Amino acid sequence: MPAAKATNLARSRIVHGKDPQTAYFTGRKNVATAPLPADQHRAVNLAVQVISMVSCTASKRASGGVLELGSLPILWQDEVSFADFIFSAFPVSEPRSIQPEVRFAIAAARLKKIAGLRFEPTDDLRNHLRLDSQNGVVVIYHHTSVLKEHIAAHEKATKNGTSSRTSAILAQVSREVLHSIQIVLFPFNSDSEVLLRSLVRKESLDPDCTQYGFVVGGDDFAYSYFGSKLMDLYEEVDNPSPRGFMEKWVERKSGARYVMMATFIGVIIAVVLGVLSLAVGIFQSWVAYQAWKYPVSTGN
Repeated sequence: MPAAKATNLARSRIVHGKDPQTAYFTGRKNVATAPLPADQHRAVNLAVQVISMVSCTASKRASGGVLELGSLPILWQDEVSFADFIFSAFPVSEPRSIQPEVRFAIAAARLKKIAGLRFEPTDDLRNHLRLDSQNGVVVIYHHTSVLKEHIAAHEKATKNGTSSRTSAILAQVSREVLHSIQIVLFPFNSDSEVLLRSLVRKESLDPDCTQYGFVVGGDDFAYSYFGSKLMDLYEEVDNPSPRGFMEKWVERKSGARYVMMATFIGVIIAVVLGVLSLAVGIFQSWVAYQAWKYPVSTGN
């Protein structure tokens, strides 16, 4: 489906407040030629992705969308406006600034070296910075050119007095994603930037990721949507999750009761060694006494 038709499909729900399939496909001149329900679901998902960069489904019956790190498409229920849908997709939290020491700690090169994490791309904006600690994966929304378009469109609408809540949410989300990529994870002129360029080549990330210079905020930039995910990365660096058989075995054996048990066993071993040392010392003293009391004559 062309992008223009996809956009009209999503907007039909905004205007009519109906299931987009009902609002669009049943309004066709020749209903008999309408796509199959599964194809209709995919069309709705594509339409919303074009506008919001979020994977959704229009029906509980739909199974479309790729299961990505346990994330399923959001159900866009009937009678829910597009603004409310976006609001539910990106729950806001208390704004927080990421301190310089935290930014230094979670630079991508350090995440890879210290925490053993690797990076994979995602096309769903909700999954940006999602951490799979078990497999050591961080997913990144990499279509930075799209993010810049959202920011520019919102700024233009603000100047014209036509901005909306939906536009404001997507613009702030876009700023946070850009800031997290180009300022926090992959800062310019660093080992992390080299890693980013490598990901562009090997993981097919959007080459625009490496185009620095789009100003999104300074050191006091506040995160309202992705701050907690950045702190999850900081905790992962501070206390990396065990991966592999050996690391997990060591982790299981490092509990408090095992530490106490190891200490107790160590004390017992020390006592046994002490007793043995004492016995050896007594035996050596007895041998020396016998040699003194009964000296061996070496007569010529």
